[in-house]
Amino acid sequence: MATSGIPTSPDRRFEEFLEKSRALEGRHLTESIPREYFTPRTARGVLGLAVSLALYAGAIAAVAYSPSWLLDIPLWFVAGLGGWGMHCIAHDCGHGSFSRSRRLNTAVGSFALLPLLYPYHSWRHVHNLHHSHTNNLELDTDWRPLPPAAYQRLSPLAKAVYAGTRTWAFWGGTVRYWFVSGFRPGYFPKRSMRRDVWRSIAFTGPVAVVGLSALAAFTGVRGLLDYFVLPWLMTHLWFSATTLMHHSAADVPFLTSQHWTRNAGRLLLTTDYTYPRALSFLTHNIAVHTAHHVAPAIPFYNLPQAQLALKAAHPGMVREERLRLGRLWRILRSLHLYDTEAGFYTGFQAAKKP
Repeated sequence: MATSGIPTSPDRRFEEFLEKSRALEGRHLTESIPREYFTPRTARGVLGLAVSLALYAGAIAAVAYSPSWLLDIPLWFVAGLGGWGMHCIAHDCGHGSFSRSRRLNTAVGSFALLPLLYPYHSWRHVHNLHHSHTNNLELDTDWRPLPPAAYQRLSPLAKAVYAGTRTWAFWGGTVRYWFVSGFRPGYFPKRSMRRDVWRSIAFTGPVAVVGLSALAAFTGVRGLLDYFVLPWLMTHLWFSATTLMHHSAADVPFLTSQHWTRNAGRLLLTTDYTYPRALSFLTHNIAVHTAHHVAPAIPFYNLPQAQLALKAAHPGMVREERLRLGRLWRILRSLHLYDTEAGFYTGFQAAKKP
């Protein structure tokens, strides 16, 4: 899509954002974070993995003994939380913050992504593309909004998928992310990436075939649904809700390459949420996301301290708010397409204008 001259009529909020962005030019953001926060403690990471694995497996085991489907629903939700927590550990592995050992990071990350059946290197490479181009309208791989004209040109099926994953089927956003990138080495531009992806597929593919075949053989289709498919979907629900909320807000723009800068992508384009303490523990501080974008090599257990250091060094630059379900509802209700005039989001009604 042509993006030159976008936005065509930027409003005051966009100009204020550009002023903040220009104020960050030439700054080395990581210098404001003490170096000791970058040091991984592998045992602490293993403990986090154990907690999430216990939550995931324990909830699925409880489904097996549940007397009613009314109890199954919250148990699947808890299993999804455990699966999401395992993903958050894999997230550290992908950034090299779980351990200094690349082999250990790959081994743990590959295991931790099994609840999603996501080949580790497929996820790692596509996720790093997001980090390199956060909220870049042309290059970001995560939840990038389409301008109304581009949406109108989609096929009926593509429109339905886009509209669904921006509204009632938001939980399917990361399912699509997995479908597009998980088992397609050709999706990645570099030969080294494709080689890594093939190696991950060679692990995840056979584990999936053997594991799911055995599950179906011993528990039937009902067991396959109860013990894998529904926990898998619930893990994606956590995955989709979290990632969508981090980078979608009425006052956070997506930027063309003309306006996008690396420091803005790291510091200004993420919304962090203050979780209840137990949820922060079970999701391994994933909501402390700005510090992570500034310095992905910081382990999850050091992110709160790193965030405090960032806020002290760059007052007024870090976006934080308390977690509310109403925030997700507002995103799903009105933040759908890219407003080519103002530079922010607009709703689907913009695609109906002549």
